[in-house]
Amino acid sequence: MKRTCLISCALGAAILAPMTASADDEPGILYIPTEPVTLQPTGMAPCGADVNSALGCGGATEMVEEAPFGDAAGLTASLAEELAPYDVMVTNERPPEYVSYLMMLPSEEPSEMSTSFTCTFGRTNCASRNRNDIVSTSGSTMNCLDPETLHAAVFAFGRASGLEGIANPDDWMNYELGMGALAGPDYATPPVGFIDSCSDRVPPQGFNDQMMQVSLPLACTSVDHVMCDAPGGMQGQNSHQDLLLYYGERTDDADPPELSNIVPEDGAMLAEGDDLVLDVDITDADPAVGVRWTISSDAIISDPFPDGILDQCTNDVCSSNWNDALPLKATDSDWAVTLEGLPAGSYAITLEAADYHGNVAEMVSFSITIGPSEGEDSSGGGMMDTGNASASASASNTNGNMEEGGFTSGEDDTGSGGGTGQDVDDSSGCSCRTAPSRGGGVLMLLGLMGLGVMRRRS
Repeated sequence: MKRTCLISCALGAAILAPMTASADDEPGILYIPTEPVTLQPTGMAPCGADVNSALGCGGATEMVEEAPFGDAAGLTASLAEELAPYDVMVTNERPPEYVSYLMMLPSEEPSEMSTSFTCTFGRTNCASRNRNDIVSTSGSTMNCLDPETLHAAVFAFGRASGLEGIANPDDWMNYELGMGALAGPDYATPPVGFIDSCSDRVPPQGFNDQMMQVSLPLACTSVDHVMCDAPGGMQGQNSHQDLLLYYGERTDDADPPELSNIVPEDGAMLAEGDDLVLDVDITDADPAVGVRWTISSDAIISDPFPDGILDQCTNDVCSSNWNDALPLKATDSDWAVTLEGLPAGSYAITLEAADYHGNVAEMVSFSITIGPSEGEDSSGGGMMDTGNASASASASNTNGNMEEGGFTSGEDDTGSGGGTGQDVDDSSGCSCRTAPSRGGGVLMLLGLMGLGVMRRRS
């Protein structure tokens, strides 16, 4: 067996509630490593409950180093050619972690304990809501023999983009019905492409409690696809039109995001008790960008923040995340962040931004000083006691199912897209709230000796 374990359908089942948000003409990134990557189990620090490609969370029951595919560069070029009509950047360069991207781990090694019918592993990401998944392929399983690597990789990309198996032998998403290795994609017949026609969706194959092969429910709903009437009389799938809906048509963009009107100015002075407002105007050819604000100071070193660092970004890798970045945050958004209750001290602030065509803006760095409040002894520590506060966090998750590498039920291709809004109670006393402010994100730092922040989901 190739891996310690593969992407687990148990992870896809760990989602709390469905949501209606879906991708809409937003560019995507497909990353195929040419260097080893580290995978970590979900549910353990630094991972939350969901798969996250930027953190390497998902696809392992313990920390494991995943070797790159032998011909990653060649496969990347082939995938880029097949995805040329859509605004998807296929790359061997890992994007910044505050940018959402799909990571693919191809392999021709067998997964001997897997019961997968497709030789692909990863959830069906309905409506392409989630943009930071991890998917993989293998050389064979108990029910999938001799897959063609490019075909399997495109099929895995399709599922991670919201496509389901369909009855169309010319389409990359063709899914045959049969017993054992006769089910799933027909890897002996090369497809033509993502076909611009409506086809019947095919129920995926899996196993029941008695380990008998059965047809499972369709992974997604009809509203997750472009409306079309399939030959079988049911609402079907047009793979080409769905990908255009999710990603848009291919566009060229070689310019990084432009950052202007940055607030505050370098060297700004504030009094303790004043709000610290961070803001910037961003322009870019992409309709969505990734952004991270980072605030660091010895004044905020504490048990939850031993490095004295707070950050907010557009991917689930920071202390706090913009709760409107579902799945991506629009370039013309309000990027303001307001922090309350910061103690006196010197603060270093950085601003990073990148688009979804591989263009990274030059990082902006500056510093500000918060002085003691009037009448306060500057030697007394300077932290405000603002009392208790409730904590809430909005997180972008996607319900979905994963084919598994031998440590779950063996079901194939089940799942759907979804998300969660959840309250977070930090027993340490650290708490915060994100809420809209002039349409942007507001980070309220309360509690914890006068300081609090939204922490990563766990």
